[in-house]
Amino acid sequence: MIHALSAFGWVTVIALFVATAALFMAIYRVFVGPTIVDRIAAADAIGNTIVIILAIYAFSQDSQFLIDIALLLAIISFIGTLAMAKYVDRGDVV
Repeated sequence: MIHALSAFGWVTVIALFVATAALFMAIYRVFVGPTIVDRIAAADAIGNTIVIILAIYAFSQDSQFLIDIALLLAIISFIGTLAMAKYVDRGDVV
């Protein structure tokens, strides 16, 4: 049985599609990026895009648990980006 989507449902589907397309573009840049800085920026974009996808899905499903997961992933992604940038700048993370 096929259910018709409401306007909110269509906006959610379109937003998830756009975010997924952005995710694939960032994945491409991680593998093809000419410099390490491009790859670090793309890895950060992947983390941020996954957080956005989780937030959109959590909002559409009215799930507080997924919002908590998205916030935790955002914090971990930020710390990881800082560590990678420090490694490229100094040669070590310590």
